[in-house]
Amino acid sequence: MKRKENLIKKNSSSLTIRSIRLNFALNTIRTSLGFLVPLATFPYVSRVLGPENLGRVEFANSVVSYFVLFAAIGIPMYGMREIARVRGDAMARSCTVLELGTIVSLSVAASYIAYFPIVFLVPQLKAEATLLFIAAPTIFLTDLSFEWFYVGIEDQLYITVRYLITKFIQVAALFLLVHDTNDLYIYAAINVGLSSVSTVFNMARLRKYQTKVPLKGLNFVRHIRPALCIFAAQVATSVYMSLDVTMLGLIRTKEEVGVYTAANRIVRIVISVVTSFSAVIVPRIESALRGGDFEGYRACLEKSLRFTLILALPCLAGLEVVADDLIAVFAGDKYGGAVIAVRMLSPVVLIVGLANFVGLQVLFANRLESMYTFAVSVAAICNFVSNALLIPRLGLYGAILGTLIAECVGLFVECVAARGFLREAALRVQVWKYVVAVALMCAAVFGLKWLCADMARIARLAVCVASGAVVYSAVLIVVREKMSMGILRSAMQTGGSK
Repeated sequence: MKRKENLIKKNSSSLTIRSIRLNFALNTIRTSLGFLVPLATFPYVSRVLGPENLGRVEFANSVVSYFVLFAAIGIPMYGMREIARVRGDAMARSCTVLELGTIVSLSVAASYIAYFPIVFLVPQLKAEATLLFIAAPTIFLTDLSFEWFYVGIEDQLYITVRYLITKFIQVAALFLLVHDTNDLYIYAAINVGLSSVSTVFNMARLRKYQTKVPLKGLNFVRHIRPALCIFAAQVATSVYMSLDVTMLGLIRTKEEVGVYTAANRIVRIVISVVTSFSAVIVPRIESALRGGDFEGYRACLEKSLRFTLILALPCLAGLEVVADDLIAVFAGDKYGGAVIAVRMLSPVVLIVGLANFVGLQVLFANRLESMYTFAVSVAAICNFVSNALLIPRLGLYGAILGTLIAECVGLFVECVAARGFLREAALRVQVWKYVVAVALMCAAVFGLKWLCADMARIARLAVCVASGAVVYSAVLIVVREKMSMGILRSAMQTGGSK
């Protein structure tokens, strides 16, 4: 029996579970905004603040991110999975939220006890004490936002509406309040303010889903071991996500941090688009495995892998081809060194996309947290060693090479650990179709860049991106790629029904 595509299923506690297609559409809206808003605001911020001040803010953010991570102790990822498991049982769901919320509250308090002394004791941090104090509330606001709860119950509609509101506030605040290099503290405060808006919304709405639970029935200990296992993996992941910025700031100059940030931010925005499907598919994967539905699980994996490849390959190639125009338009002439950096970093789009697929949707979903932790720990060690050896000699390019080495090693270890599950799933994806489409797309974009050489950069960039997307999509339809054909059929049916 076919599922209806709107609100179709309610459990005993009046939780509405929406269709995966609707959830994906909502997630696509958020992902698109997450892609477009930074592209719209970063050119303004990078020019107003300049490389040095931008580097100072990013350095402070990278330091605070470690404390956010340690205070979370793995609860966001673990909590999402556990809530997805018990979302149909109001009592079990309420107990889980109360247990995990209490654990996080204690860890946040411990994090603050360590945070302020470290800021004053480390000379490089003390020099940026004002920025670090402004960013300090981020620890509380991020870790006690209960975002994992809403992802676990698949309340994508609420998450999307709240996201739209906060993004509107962000854009308005940036253009109204940040006008010159002296406004770097205001810029840092705006980021903290956005976290507070999300946290207030989340905590106010949480009461709707909670019921009274007997305190004697709470069991905090059962969460410690699996959460700490996931926490170890997240620590390792964070190391090679932000260690490059931290080590650049400590070893080299803040200006290099700013240039590296310009390139890294563009690439990470693209990565967020490629990995966006995880927010929708992971709860469904958990549900399929819990119900013993291996075919449903395999179908989810195949769909996710297709989504990753269909986006990652053209994004990687596109960054290589239009990196010069991207940096000129979205960062400015002061960031010329970021062009090479973008081209060097672009393979990370595919590597991280595949690592996200194998690590979260295969290892993590099958309760192999220890193998996932081992893979990212090995990658983190490689990142630290590579950065220590390369950054003093090569600066930001050494940081990029360290990132590439770490991501490749992490993906390799994950694939070795998951080879049995991947073999059993027998995923059928015709990669050659994507390769052919990407090759023709690149040929078309190269030709357009040559023909449009005299156009303004922003106009040329828009023409190249739009034309590349059209060529790529058309080729996928011609070679009858499965996901593209499904989207085309859905669009035709929708058009016909009107």
